[in-house]
Amino acid sequence: TFQESRFHNSTTKTFDRLKYQQARSRFKTNSAEKYQSISPPKTTTIMLLTPVDVSLCFHNIFNAFVLFAHLHPVESPIKKVSLKTVHDVVSPVHSIPYLPSSILAACVITAAISGRYAYETGDTLMLVRAIVAAYTFACTSIFIKLSDTMIKLGVKRTLDIEREVSQEEIVKFVPPNKTLCDTLIAPMKPFLRVDSTGLDRIPDDSSHLYVMNHSLLGVEMPFFLNTLYQEKGVFVRGLADHIHFATPNGPFLRAFGAVDGTRANVDVLMKAKQDVLVYPGGSREVLKHSSTPRYELLWKERLGFARLAIKHGYPIIPCAAVGTEDMLDIVMDIPVGFARDNLSVPIAVTSPNKIQKIYFWFGEPIPTEQYNGDCDNDDFAREVRDKCKASVSASIKELQEKQRNDPDRYLMDQYASTLKRAYSRACESFYSEAADASDASNTCMDQNEGSKSIKENGIKAKTN
Repeated sequence: TFQESRFHNSTTKTFDRLKYQQARSRFKTNSAEKYQSISPPKTTTIMLLTPVDVSLCFHNIFNAFVLFAHLHPVESPIKKVSLKTVHDVVSPVHSIPYLPSSILAACVITAAISGRYAYETGDTLMLVRAIVAAYTFACTSIFIKLSDTMIKLGVKRTLDIEREVSQEEIVKFVPPNKTLCDTLIAPMKPFLRVDSTGLDRIPDDSSHLYVMNHSLLGVEMPFFLNTLYQEKGVFVRGLADHIHFATPNGPFLRAFGAVDGTRANVDVLMKAKQDVLVYPGGSREVLKHSSTPRYELLWKERLGFARLAIKHGYPIIPCAAVGTEDMLDIVMDIPVGFARDNLSVPIAVTSPNKIQKIYFWFGEPIPTEQYNGDCDNDDFAREVRDKCKASVSASIKELQEKQRNDPDRYLMDQYASTLKRAYSRACESFYSEAADASDASNTCMDQNEGSKSIKENGIKAKTN
């Protein structure tokens, strides 16, 4: 009886377990069929969420513009315009009560609904929408705070604060290592060699303002900076045009000490007693038109560098560069008058036969202390400017004369001279080794004859 009851109980439990599993499978099947019958197709989902996609896209485009306005360097000429545009667009939005909070709440709700739907159905498109909505919420939160601060301060005060921060960074700048600078120039050294004149004229006990002509496309500039840094240990802070800081090469120039060429920045540099490099010709000389004569100075009536040198009593060292414009031929001028009046971008080419040395010249320092800091005197400023311009013009002619008389001016001539010197050294080495070998053989022959005569004398002695 006990065994029968035990068998009955086990059979009942097995039967109950089977019934439970069958009921559970039927429930899953019915639930899936019911869910499929009420769930909309994917195409309908895309159509329903299209306004959400458009809204997210609009928000992220506007966020990108706000980011561009805030992170763009203050030296850029479009910084003020972009920041003012953001201020004019954002101010009405912030003036509406609860509107920024409502935008953030909409992003959170969209991310939650899309994420839940993607979790239940495995829809990849909804997962992407959830991620984009969460990203939009994070970015919008940051930019709302930035924009609120900008609205309270105003565009002018915001720009002033950024300029103050930029000037602090200018003073705290640490020059890169000499080895790094020389390594960056190393790939071009086999092709563009440097010939410097007058480095010994630069005093070591003071800072200077270097005034120089700018060659076509500015090819000479990195070689000039590296020559001063390697030979004299002078790291020069170059003054760059505003347009450079609106392009991707702005951070690269800033990393190597370049600053925006404003009077405020130059005041900061000169108060910190740093060496400064200025090109009065600026972009006009870098982007010369094909009709402009080579090495012509396009300084116009610029007096800013002279006024600042007088103000701080900075001695001016006139410098000149020759060589780069002789190796470049302009084949086309692309007008860009929409960016700056009467400006064009030259398309220049070269050939192996035209690659040549770059010649640098450093003149005697031009003092400015005798003007007692009277930088507002136009006559003093013109006098200093004219002295610099005359010195640079004369040095260009001097370098051109040196260039014409240099037998190793061109790259091919340099390689030919190198091969000739190597061949002559090889011949000298060969002839010297041959002469040594001849002397050694003569010495051996003399020794053999001497030993032979000794033997003959010994034999005669024995015979006697």
